[in-house]
Amino acid sequence: MINSIALALTLLIPDRLPSLIVLVGFWIPPVVIGWAVAEFVHRNAVSIGASLTNVVLATSMLGYAAGWFLFNVGRMPPYIPGATMDPTFASPQAVKGLAIFTIALILPGSVLACLLAFRIRSRMLRGASSLTASG
Repeated sequence: MINSIALALTLLIPDRLPSLIVLVGFWIPPVVIGWAVAEFVHRNAVSIGASLTNVVLATSMLGYAAGWFLFNVGRMPPYIPGATMDPTFASPQAVKGLAIFTIALILPGSVLACLLAFRIRSRMLRGASSLTASG
């Protein structure tokens, strides 16, 4: 049964499924990055300034958005205006559309996801350290 469902999906969207997964899950790597940076800042013995932390987060999100764009140029998603049925071909109009999509949605969404994960994890760690210090 599961094999027949996988075969049906493969026949319906043979090369679009990875692109769809990357689109829907674009926020997961930024959350992991924000979580990890919060852990690093909390565990680091040397005090790291907020500006350095912000620079690291911003640089990593710009790099992630650029990587997301480059990954998808080679697998042109069909939802981009100007895209053809061949995902390996990227017309100039489709590349422009993907760039606009990346700048308008992926970059801000990634920054928001990273920032929320960083703040949530920082608060969790501060709360845990204050509980262990007082108890």
